[in-house]
Amino acid sequence: MKKILSVLLVLVMAFALFACAGSGNDSNDRPTQPPANGGEATGPADELPPVSDHVPDGAVGFVTDDVDHWARDSYHIVYFNFNPTGVTGQIALALEQLGEVWNFTVTQMTANNDSDAFINNLQTILIAGDVDGLIVDITDELATRASAVLRDFDVPAVCVFNAAVDFDGHMLIPSIIMDQYLNGWTQVNHINDVYRDFWGEVDRSQVALLVVDHSTNIALHQRYLGARSAFEALFPENAGVFYGDTGADSISAENGFLHANALLSANPDIQYWFAVGTVEDNALGMARAIEALNMDDRVLLTSSGAGILPSQWDEGYVGAWIANYSIPPFLYSGVAVFGLIAMMDGRATMETLWPDMFLPGDQAARFVLEAGMMTRDNYVEYIANFMRQFGVDPAA
Repeated sequence: MKKILSVLLVLVMAFALFACAGSGNDSNDRPTQPPANGGEATGPADELPPVSDHVPDGAVGFVTDDVDHWARDSYHIVYFNFNPTGVTGQIALALEQLGEVWNFTVTQMTANNDSDAFINNLQTILIAGDVDGLIVDITDELATRASAVLRDFDVPAVCVFNAAVDFDGHMLIPSIIMDQYLNGWTQVNHINDVYRDFWGEVDRSQVALLVVDHSTNIALHQRYLGARSAFEALFPENAGVFYGDTGADSISAENGFLHANALLSANPDIQYWFAVGTVEDNALGMARAIEALNMDDRVLLTSSGAGILPSQWDEGYVGAWIANYSIPPFLYSGVAVFGLIAMMDGRATMETLWPDMFLPGDQAARFVLEAGMMTRDNYVEYIANFMRQFGVDPAA
């Protein structure tokens, strides 16, 4: 056990949060104007400081916990998501691989985009009593309802992706999230850093921004706001900002294609495009639209995540989709697992887990993850690094 832990020299970028708990969610700390030469996100995992720099003495709920996970019975964890996507499938796969190393089994369940079904099924899971802990992926509207159910049954739970906050923005159950505004801001800065490598020197007033959003998800919409803010600061004279929204429908490649195809086709006079898909599924459709319009040499596309784009690169894709602001599924899953195990072990509760990660008024911690830009050149090692940090052999 200690041999495994000894090789985990780096955990996650988010531990910088200890230095100033919750600062990533404070709008006063958000970038309002990108640097002239473009912003720089935190680098790949192997460039991060040792985990000992960030984990307080005696802290629990981390991969560094000095615990023999095989001295207990195997835990049963349910991963319950609101809507299945490519990313949720990657989360489930990561959890299965982690379970083989850290002695738990996982069952994936989904509400298939139905809010009432989510609450009803959550209650059914808890009433059945055969679950030791849950990793939940909710929507903003479900946060208070789902948190109340979980607290009523007193079963440990961690929320991933969307924060489980009340109407005043206070955290209700431990949530693993990211600064979504910084996400979008970083994507546009990355494109600004590299566009000359693809296009050379161009007339910056001829560059437009295209974003395909899912505005009914507040977190995803923040990515759009960050992207737009960065673009307008970097390109005060530009060819326009064009916005597509899949919020009335579903997050999907099909809807991403429809919006991107319509907006690009309607504006043939624009010479160059920065493009951002606020979620990978939409970005996949955007990439297909760009291909269909023969615009790969005029568009540079980014998104967020590490579930879909790497598989495209594995298949030989070399089009306009050049990078992602990337928190891999293993990072979400790994952080969630060790927080959840600490609660299932009885070493922490939903009220005491990660105490340095509370903001005033919170009832639970907010674990704010950060990431770097994953590119075609670094993606294999980028993803493998996070797997190794949580004890999983990428080559297995």
